[in-house]
Amino acid sequence: MQKKVIKKSSTVKQFDAASPATKLLEKRRKMYEIHEAYEHQQDEYKKQEEEFKKQEEQIREKDKQIQEELIKFCNFLQENEAKKKRALVRFQEEKSYKEQKEKEIQDLTAQWTDLQRHQQRLEKKVTSLKKYEDYLDSIIKQYPEQYHDLQSILDRYATLTNSNSKLVEEHQNMEKEFEKLKYESTQYEKEKNHEILQLNNDIKDLQKKLEEKAAERNQIQSVYEATTNDASSKNLSLGRILMAVDNLFTRCQEGTQRMKQDFEEYKQDKQNKEKVKDKITNNKIPNQDLQFNDEDNYELKSQQAAWKLKQIVQFMSDFKKIIDNCKAELGKAKEQKIK
Repeated sequence: MQKKVIKKSSTVKQFDAASPATKLLEKRRKMYEIHEAYEHQQDEYKKQEEEFKKQEEQIREKDKQIQEELIKFCNFLQENEAKKKRALVRFQEEKSYKEQKEKEIQDLTAQWTDLQRHQQRLEKKVTSLKKYEDYLDSIIKQYPEQYHDLQSILDRYATLTNSNSKLVEEHQNMEKEFEKLKYESTQYEKEKNHEILQLNNDIKDLQKKLEEKAAERNQIQSVYEATTNDASSKNLSLGRILMAVDNLFTRCQEGTQRMKQDFEEYKQDKQNKEKVKDKITNNKIPNQDLQFNDEDNYELKSQQAAWKLKQIVQFMSDFKKIIDNCKAELGKAKEQKIK
């Protein structure tokens, strides 16, 4: 195909100098040739495409076969791997089972050896105890009325052994109980000795406190006696003072009554008379609570005496004023007589 195109191109070069009509025809001819070549190429392309499709189909078939074979091979490998694993597991199981059996064989062999040794020891023990059996047989023959056979001797021995064990156990328990009681007794004795010492100390402390309290009581008694004597003398003096105050207060009251009677005769000066009456009336004891009945209550009597002294002072002041007023009245009366 390429050769034809080369030839056609060489012929085109030869007719470059030809006329336009010739060139047109040549171009048409060339176009037809190219079109034929294109159609020919297109046919070949279609053929190649069909071949390619066939090849592709074949390749697909082959690929499908390969995939199927690959799947089969993979399954085969998986089965082989599973078989291999099962075989390994079985191998391990068989191996462990074999080891277990070998160990059991060794253990049984050791047990058999131990049993043989134990049998030998028992045989030796039977041989060594044979003399005791002979001795027991001789005892049975010697005391047939007490022991009928070997079992009766063994029963008697078992009974005595049991009794001995009980007695030993009781003895041990009694020793433990004795030790316990001994320990408790020692502890109790220690506690009581400690309590006795503590009580003796407490008694000494209490005796000391008692002596201190007795000395304190004697001191307080002496102070009380001195205070009582002093209070008695003071009470005596206070009683005298109170009696003097009472006498003065009584005399003031009596004088006030007499003065009141004298002032009643004077009717001229009503204002002075009213003032004197009010003052005399106010000088009376307003509250009956001051009339104390307790003769020994010197504090209350002292309060009463203080109040009476205040009243006496007031009486004296009022009495002085009354005297001054009387003098003034007498002076006025004399002046009026002279006139």
